[in-house]
Amino acid sequence: MNIGGKTFKVTAISENAFKNNKQITNIQIGDHVKTIGKSAFEKCSKVTTINLGTGVTELGSNAFKNCKKLNTITIKSTKLQKVGKNALKGIKAAAKIKVPARKLQKYKKLFKNKGQGKRVKILKQ
Repeated sequence: MNIGGKTFKVTAISENAFKNNKQITNIQIGDHVKTIGKSAFEKCSKVTTINLGTGVTELGSNAFKNCKKLNTITIKSTKLQKVGKNALKGIKAAAKIKVPARKLQKYKKLFKNKGQGKRVKILKQ
């Protein structure tokens, strides 16, 4: 990100940063971002896809809650350690979460009971 001719690396998306945003349809999280705060994208009703970069280590509680059209989440990070309560509650019933192949089993456990419906599939990329 450039501000006033200076370059800054975004390393976190703060709590409630884009909550209730009705314009966003696609979310691309850069490789330098490590954490996505609590309710950062909650109720972003038009979001259909999310791509998380290689540096993401934590998804806060309610991070993507009630993103009702969210159909695909692609996670490039192999460093994800924490997924908060209800992070995926209210996403599309048949959504797909694509994860690095070598992290499939670990991420299946990590995403267990995070609010998503039983038809949501966690698949390797």
